[in-house]
Amino acid sequence: MQLSEYTANVIENLACRAAQSNGGAITPHAVLPYLPISLGIVEHCLNEMVDGTAIVSGVENGLTTYTFAAYQGKKPKTPPALSFETCVACDADFSGTSAEAICKACKDQMQSELNKLAEQMAWPAQAVYEHEILYNASQADKPLHPAELAAASRFTLRSMRRKLDILAKSRFASKEEQSAAGIATYAFPSLIYPRDRYRANMDIILTYPASIMEEVQTKLTRILMVLGGMLLAMLVMAFWGFPFPLLLLLFVVAAPIAAIIMWRHKRTPADD
Repeated sequence: MQLSEYTANVIENLACRAAQSNGGAITPHAVLPYLPISLGIVEHCLNEMVDGTAIVSGVENGLTTYTFAAYQGKKPKTPPALSFETCVACDADFSGTSAEAICKACKDQMQSELNKLAEQMAWPAQAVYEHEILYNASQADKPLHPAELAAASRFTLRSMRRKLDILAKSRFASKEEQSAAGIATYAFPSLIYPRDRYRANMDIILTYPASIMEEVQTKLTRILMVLGGMLLAMLVMAFWGFPFPLLLLLFVVAAPIAAIIMWRHKRTPADD
């Protein structure tokens, strides 16, 4: 991955501000609420900043953590949300305090590079679920079962488990096995992720073809599950004496209608 100095500078400036407000220690998650990018991009940039002295990296509670020596101090229980009086890229003044980190001109310039990067490595396919999972986890601020996250998301439980395992393997989530219950919980860093920022980020991420493929996969899974349920219901009704030809005719008519309705319904994060 090769980031331009401009994009790397935006991410580095945000990381420094997050570290300053969080007692010097952050994870890549701290930058995500302010930019429509993936955790992998942020991690790559942070790794480039590590020098072993002023900035060091390590693993804490199963998460990759970066410590900025210049900002080390008392760490707040919940990192505060950042606010900005000027653009972190060009230092242009905002009209008052803003939740936006960069001005529109800088956002457009950064977006141009992210567009090219999306063609090379398809980062939106990861970002689309990373932002959704992180936003939902930030609302609970506690370790969560996959079912809890799936219930608040656009993904099936099976898909959610797979995504959480990917995050845990990359040290973006901390997985804790609970042998007594036979299930696992996943913990994320405490983070304030306002809903307006989440919507703004997702509106951009969902415009990329790579994220659309994730949406297509989710829709196909839901359609197959519904059609399977309809088929099972038809067989049960046939067992109880309903005429099979009539049930088959109903299935042939109802199945395409249900599939088309589900396919055409565009569910966005705002629907949750």
